[in-house]
Amino acid sequence: MKLNYETCLIGEKVILVPYRPEHVPRYHEWMKDPDLLEATGSEPLSLEEEVEMQQSWRDDDRKCTFIVHSNKCHPMDNSISDDTSQVFRVEEHLDDMIGDVNLFLSELECDNDEWGDDLRGTEASQDQLQQPLLQAEIDIMIADKDLRGQGLGRAATCAMALYGVSKLGIRRLFCKINEDNKASIHLFKSIGFCQCDYAACFKQVELELVRPI
Repeated sequence: MKLNYETCLIGEKVILVPYRPEHVPRYHEWMKDPDLLEATGSEPLSLEEEVEMQQSWRDDDRKCTFIVHSNKCHPMDNSISDDTSQVFRVEEHLDDMIGDVNLFLSELECDNDEWGDDLRGTEASQDQLQQPLLQAEIDIMIADKDLRGQGLGRAATCAMALYGVSKLGIRRLFCKINEDNKASIHLFKSIGFCQCDYAACFKQVELELVRPI
């Protein structure tokens, strides 16, 4: 997504950085791990294919991707900042890469005027009322197993959710997780997601966060 290509989100534990060409070699090494491929539902790609993927995701306005870096150089409080006065040089922080977080946007299907009624109760303009309502599937990956369980995935997920709602206008966030991935299910439930569906054929639960504020 070009909209976020010049945006970094800086938090206390993590920095979210748009997926850049400099990230590709290490990301490609991560995705040779069969466990990560299975967990993310991905297919193995060659380095050349990964380069093409990075370029296509940059240009796709329905895919928002950030690489997650651990925050070792920008002390912050518990808030998230997109301060334009700060510059993050990707090539200087490749060793701090720890994962990625993504939003896959789509139009929200509605059977009634509930969502429109919600917006009419706010200061929404007529243009906003006529625009399609958006939802997004969100996923998070912490590639290094030694860094899991330290709150980094939770911090990245919260930052991405906040960005999606406040900057992209997303009204519903959802995720689909293998039922045996207890850690991910716990993560999303801990920030307010609730189970809304279960796909027995895939052994996946679907969790959602509707109309987040």
